[in-house]
Amino acid sequence: MKTRSNALYAYLQQTGALNSTPEAFALAKREYRRLYKKQWAQRKQKSKELRITITQTQFEVIASKAIEQDMKHTVYVRSIILQAVGIHDFPISRQQLQQVLQLVSMAVVGLIKRTHSKQQTLALLEQAEQKLLTYLNKDDHGK
Repeated sequence: MKTRSNALYAYLQQTGALNSTPEAFALAKREYRRLYKKQWAQRKQKSKELRITITQTQFEVIASKAIEQDMKHTVYVRSIILQAVGIHDFPISRQQLQQVLQLVSMAVVGLIKRTHSKQQTLALLEQAEQKLLTYLNKDDHGK
């Protein structure tokens, strides 16, 4: 039971195949080879990197906008670029969606407990709808 690779030896040792039957040893080697090929293919996958240079002021503006969206600046910039070319991968603002959820929840609780009038409940739902539409329209235009 020979191994040429230290990584293969470590894998066989980890799986316990070193001290097993020749069939189990061969099966473990095949499984290692399958996993190795999969990892190799992932490493060789074509990916492109885009590097740009911006001023400190521009970076600060981008970073503050990213914070408003509850995102890292790199993720924010990537999503904005993809939106600009028509690939809609727009960022989700956790804070804005929580506000909408809170308004809807207040309306539902008001209906269940009968603490709100119909007008108050409708006002809460309309406010939630308006916030959601504003959020969605903002992201459609890439702002």
